[in-house]
Formats: sequence, structure tokens, C-alpha cells
Amino acid sequence: MAQTGLVSFQFDPAGLRHQVSLLKPVFDDEMPWNGAETLDTVAEVWAGILSVESNGRTEAEQEANSLTLRFVIRFRDDLKDVTAIEYKGDLYDCLKLQDPDASERWLILEARTRLGAQT
Repeated sequence: MAQTGLVSFQFDPAGLRHQVSLLKPVFDDEMPWNGAETLDTVAEVWAGILSVESNGRTEAEQEANSLTLRFVIRFRDDLKDVTAIEYKGDLYDCLKLQDPDASERWLILEARTRLGAQT
């Protein structure tokens, strides 16, 4: 079986022109089971947008619309606690963080609009 080398992910750093905030949840020390009290900023970074998708569903006569964005940022190894992204004043759930070619140069973040988000 022939093996092929991993193709490196190519992205022009000039495309990093969107500022996003990467957020992690902060839990109450006495009652962490009540859920996150607030969101704390882990980092503010420049990102590029790779793709934008819109979804709409209708269930039980109720409509739900969501927007899914894929961002690219420079690689960081301190983002394991990130669960949310703020972009242009809107809050998104962070669905996935991945290094596309295991080179530790870029990270791809997949995010979807957060239901009931208040920024």
C-alpha cells in the first residue's frame, strides 16, 4: 500500500484580519454543578474566516436557525479550556479545535451560534 505524505495546510497570514475573543467558562467555587457563572477571556487573537454555513430547521412548528463559522488562527497550546468565541459582538459555541496538518502552525476553530446568547 502506497503512503502519501501529509499535505501542509497553506494560509496567507495577511488573511488574519478578524479579531475574535476566545472564552472559557468560570464556575462558582462553592457550587460548580450549577453551571458556568460567566465567561472569561483566554485570548484575543486575529483570525481568518475559512467558511460560513447557515442552517435552518423546523421541528414541532418552531424554527431554529444557526450559523457555523470556521476560523483559522495561529497555533497556541493554551486553548484547551476554550468553549466559546466572541466575534463582532456575537457569541458562538466552539465545536472543534484542530491542527489541520499536525505542524503546530495553525489551528482551525469551528463555531456555531449560541442559542439564547447574551453578550
